[in-house]
Amino acid sequence: MANSVSMYEKYFKDPKREPVLVDYVRTPIGRRKGTVGRHRGDDLVVHCYHTILNRNDFDVNIIGDSIVSCNSQIGDCALDIGRTAALAAHLPVKIPGMSINRQCASGAQSVMSGWQAIASGIVDCVICGGTEVQNRYPIMSDSYVFDKEKNKPMMIAPNKKILSNPEVAQKLKEYKTSFAGQINSAHDLGLHWMNKSGKTLEEFRLEVDSLSFASHHKAITTWDKRGKEIEPIWCPKLDEEGNPTLDEHNEVAKDSSLSVLTERDEAPRPNTTMEKLASLRTIIGRKSKAFLTAGNSCPTSDGAAVQLWMTRELAEENSLKIRASIMSYVVVGTDPILQLTGPIEAMPKALERANMTFDDMSYIEINEAFSPVIFACCYDLGLDWNDPRFNPWGGAIALGHPTGATGTRLIGTNLIQLEESGKEFAISSMCVGLGMGAATIIRNENPK
Repeated sequence: MANSVSMYEKYFKDPKREPVLVDYVRTPIGRRKGTVGRHRGDDLVVHCYHTILNRNDFDVNIIGDSIVSCNSQIGDCALDIGRTAALAAHLPVKIPGMSINRQCASGAQSVMSGWQAIASGIVDCVICGGTEVQNRYPIMSDSYVFDKEKNKPMMIAPNKKILSNPEVAQKLKEYKTSFAGQINSAHDLGLHWMNKSGKTLEEFRLEVDSLSFASHHKAITTWDKRGKEIEPIWCPKLDEEGNPTLDEHNEVAKDSSLSVLTERDEAPRPNTTMEKLASLRTIIGRKSKAFLTAGNSCPTSDGAAVQLWMTRELAEENSLKIRASIMSYVVVGTDPILQLTGPIEAMPKALERANMTFDDMSYIEINEAFSPVIFACCYDLGLDWNDPRFNPWGGAIALGHPTGATGTRLIGTNLIQLEESGKEFAISSMCVGLGMGAATIIRNENPK
């Protein structure tokens, strides 16, 4: 680690222009039939923007761009949500906006796109993050168009030419499967690593359920730490017809008679037991090969997360606390059939670029899209998911995975973990739909 080097040090000369993280905040993560999803997706971003701007004293005119990621860019998450959120947050109209979709890595990419814009000198300051309201706009809902002749929505399937890509065709033969959604991929991936590890079906099911149980236990018992990421949000109550109760201005009221103040993530289940997890029916695969359940998969989720980045010089001029910098970022394309193996390739590359190893990391976050993904990543990377450094505050199986926001959250969670402990380095990564992976290493600028 003595010879570790950041991306900025490696490729840029002026230390004053290095992008630094000044602040991070997120909403609570909402669950199905919860309160957070009663908001517009862009309003969740606006809530985070207001929080960032209210607790940092600087001229907002220095913000050069508003970058917001979202997977399902439809409805209130459409029309370039980076721009609509900036305008709705009453930022100066001269600040442009951009929306990003890199599937599950979208939130990490919004941060990195901001970093790149600052490092290259295009802008000096960026506000960035991501959002998703999956309980109103489910995954793949942006693939639907309205069929006028049939008078109903019609799904547009992925381009069939993908199947004739030589590498894709070879993988289809190798795994004897089809090009399908992420649930199918999680099942196929799990079968592959179950066989690879030599575990029986019963042993593998116990392992992935144990992973889920650990995630819920950690999420429930570490609220005092994880809660520091969150800015509570007033969410409208529902009337007898199920409609949000708004004030006379048709806005969400900060009033307990019309709204509820949501302060915590809604998905973690305190009564989770291994017995309950074992009793859940499998959701895919024949009984002799089935192990994937709703209990060892992440739930549908709603939420937003936002960060503020600027040059080191600008942060110092405005007397703003510099909290973190990026050592390394990697995004890779991986097997599009198993789809969810991304961290296995992305994390070693991120570490190599920084001349670091997992031993240098005080915290290791891998997004828990599905328990089999965590098993596969840990198995191939030589990690132990019982390691106290690994997802110590719980992961997406317990917290939820609002896909456009998760990458921003993981980086932010690493930030708070490092600040709480006084440690210096942490890495986060996630698998990504269609076969990609992303990994980010951050440095706490104020280690003890």
